Amino acid sequence: MENKKVLIGKTALITGASSGIGKAIAELFAEAGSNVVINANKNLSGAEKLASTINEKYGNQVKAIAIKADLSVNCQVKNLILKTVEVFGSIDILVNNSGTGTLNSNDNAIDILEEDWDLVLDVNLKGALLTIKYALPFMIKKGAGSIINISSIRGLLGATNLVSYCSSKGGMVLLTKQLAVEYGIKNIRVNCICPGFIETEMFKNYLNKQKDPSKALKIFQDMAPLKRIGKPSEVANVALFLASEEASFITGAVITVDGGYTVFGPRNII
Repeated sequence: MENKKVLIGKTALITGASSGIGKAIAELFAEAGSNVVINANKNLSGAEKLASTINEKYGNQVKAIAIKADLSVNCQVKNLILKTVEVFGSIDILVNNSGTGTLNSNDNAIDILEEDWDLVLDVNLKGALLTIKYALPFMIKKGAGSIINISSIRGLLGATNLVSYCSSKGGMVLLTKQLAVEYGIKNIRVNCICPGFIETEMFKNYLNKQKDPSKALKIFQDMAPLKRIGKPSEVANVALFLASEEASFITGAVITVDGGYTVFGPRNII
């Protein structure tokens, strides 16, 4: 999608935006003319650095701020939304990008620890619900809004040893569809992006844990018909389209950005 300053006058909140896909979305939205709120929890310094870079690059055209919030904590999410509206007067676009996996390797129904299950579901699914819960009243009042949930191919296809992650991301897909049905009458569009294997810090860290990272990378590349790993900017381009008025008749959509990976159907990963 050609960037035509399609978000001028808008305010977008992107969760988990200090790096990776979220960072790419924040940068592209700012380029398109939107004010951006960059949420982070553990990496607030990265979020602040990104906000500073955006402000320096665009001057008075757009404004970026960083806000720390743990999305699994209700009061912090409420404060995140209220602070966004306090600074910018509205919230037009919400991108639920923040996500996590378990810290332990036993992510299966028998061995998973309850605290690991709770962590993943709280951040990935409950966190998305809470941001939506507090953003919706402002969107309803304005009579418009675009919500974009960043799920995963693992929200569409199962995989071994990913019971909490698959469950949380699958929940985001159906959350998207339910919200699209309920709030379409309020002119609020809700869509979902399911990225495949993308060149992010999380993906690189996963590769580095393998016995042979180069071999592991080749395996992931070969899983997709396009035979490569995606770039964060390629997910951001889809998010920009969905956020803009060019997608004004699109809601409840689930779009894969995976190089064709899901065409093959479910397979185990290494």
